[in-house]
Amino acid sequence: MEAIGLIGFGRFGQLLYRFIKDDYIVTIYDPHKQREPQFETYPFASLEEVAYNPLVIIATPISAIEAVARSIAPLVRPDTIVMDVCSVKNHPLNILNNHLPEYTEIIGSHPLFGPDSVKTSLKGKTVILVPIYAEESSCDKIKRFWKSMGVRTLRMTPMEHDRIMAWTLALSHFLGRGVGRLELPQVKIASKDYRILQQLIDLVNRDSIQLFQDMHRFNPFTRDMRKKLLRELRALNDELDEIS
Repeated sequence: MEAIGLIGFGRFGQLLYRFIKDDYIVTIYDPHKQREPQFETYPFASLEEVAYNPLVIIATPISAIEAVARSIAPLVRPDTIVMDVCSVKNHPLNILNNHLPEYTEIIGSHPLFGPDSVKTSLKGKTVILVPIYAEESSCDKIKRFWKSMGVRTLRMTPMEHDRIMAWTLALSHFLGRGVGRLELPQVKIASKDYRILQQLIDLVNRDSIQLFQDMHRFNPFTRDMRKKLLRELRALNDELDEIS
């Protein structure tokens, strides 16, 4: 049984632990969560112990990556693979590369699933892999790790990933957060489209505001996406005003 160190025990960290705890020896580092009574039986350990594992998974907010990288840099083993699970790739991978030892193999990953889309299995889900400094054998090892849970992998470059996610992820969260501020009425009779809109609002607002802000702050393509969207919305509004 292989050992895994998990740094960060938020919503995704807890989900991942649920699916790997029976097949791997997992130790967790999260100084905030380990103080909470509901987690007292979980395998929390010191950062030194967690960072010394052959595979270290960072499941913290994007904005915390630099602090984590600085902290584990003197602790990771020469044969350690460090993998993050952030929804942005270029920024966190640059941070890891700048602060971790040269011998550290770094593989970015972005699971396209989370606590709200997973019930009892990860089978059929997808994770994007973004290896930047890793041997092919290590990439294969990470592929097998995800495949063992039924997850398929896709390989991308950091910028390719961020460009796609600006439209397929950040856009939906931007719309859900924005429309959610309108405090839409709860009605007994509504169209299917309205119900879908309500579901989107509910779904994206379950994630923390920090996650939402980080995906826009650290993805270099989200600002342009927002500008284009707002420009087209203003143009559409003007068109409707002209025919009113």
